Amino acid sequence: MSAVLAAAVVLTAALALGLALLLRTRLLRRRTTASAYFAAAVACAVAAGLWFPAGSGGPAEPVAGGPLLGSLALGARQVPVLVVPNRPGYNLVAVAADDASAGTGRDRLTRGERRPGSTLTWVPVELPAGPARVWVSAGGVLAPLAVDTGRAGGGGPRADVRGADGPECASAAAGAVVGGSPAPLAGCPADRLTEADAAALRETVGFLAGRGARSLALAEDDSPRGRAAAAEVRAAAARAGVSVGRPDSTRQPLVVTAGWAGADTAVHDVEAGRTTSEGTYLAPWLFTAPLLSPGAGQLIPLRYAPNSPAAVEYLTALGVRLPGEPPTASGYEAWRLARGTSGPAPARLYATAVLYVPGSGGSGGHHHEGATSWLPSGMIVPVASLGTA
Repeated sequence: MSAVLAAAVVLTAALALGLALLLRTRLLRRRTTASAYFAAAVACAVAAGLWFPAGSGGPAEPVAGGPLLGSLALGARQVPVLVVPNRPGYNLVAVAADDASAGTGRDRLTRGERRPGSTLTWVPVELPAGPARVWVSAGGVLAPLAVDTGRAGGGGPRADVRGADGPECASAAAGAVVGGSPAPLAGCPADRLTEADAAALRETVGFLAGRGARSLALAEDDSPRGRAAAAEVRAAAARAGVSVGRPDSTRQPLVVTAGWAGADTAVHDVEAGRTTSEGTYLAPWLFTAPLLSPGAGQLIPLRYAPNSPAAVEYLTALGVRLPGEPPTASGYEAWRLARGTSGPAPARLYATAVLYVPGSGGSGGHHHEGATSWLPSGMIVPVASLGTA
């Protein structure tokens, strides 16, 4: 490396570190608006150039009754197809194509739809017990995918992918398969609140109270995880003397503990001005690009660095098996458990921002092929450490 290039690298790193420290200082000393979070994070992105790449991974052998991640030749391209839970009865078939349909017969196809938090096209399909075929149509081409749902009534607990949290559950299933564990899916992330996520929420409320917040808004949902998370936030707020209300026009921090669908509504309401927030604090399971991309001043507590070797390895494997689909917190956790990698570290608060390029079409959720990253054309910047709560 030449002396000039080395100096440029050192200068760039110093600028990035200085900007990150400046943002951290502002977070700790005074209240900051959502637009300030966005501007500071963008500045860090420009200075540091810290983009999150993708690479390669390997397949796991499917088993009867376990989630299936396959691929079909539809026209001139290979199209990934995910079937979850791949058990007799109600299933979600996710297709990496915008105009997809699916069903159990050539003439019995259901048109798919987009769902919050994902770029895939989702189709509900009722599957029989045992070996069967799922017919998938996209781009005017029809092809069958062989599945084996196992025995009817067999096995222990199983995942229920009906409802708003189905795509997140399917993302976790995909993470496990990509990580090498094709075992039947026994449950979904929204079924319970983990202690690590509960602690992150308590620490987030403590951080806000430490900055002088006397009130916060809470966007919640009625899932088992959502109810438990809202209870944790309210209890932590009560201990800190912080009142909790609903999202409205009051300028106050917004904490989001809903699932993907509720969070999608919350961040778009902030972006559109229907809700006023002084920073939008997302629960850890909401770490996925479609929920980070709207301009809502998103911050999120994470117990792993998005550019850590393990996280990048997950991006790499997902990019090969399901190209174009954004990585997710639930998918990474399932991948991590399948691989037996180390557990979570102390939480840090990250700010996010997307760099908008005129004419690029913005951050819309249409499926596209390409490298997998946590936040395409964007930055994820650590701004503060969170204490134990």
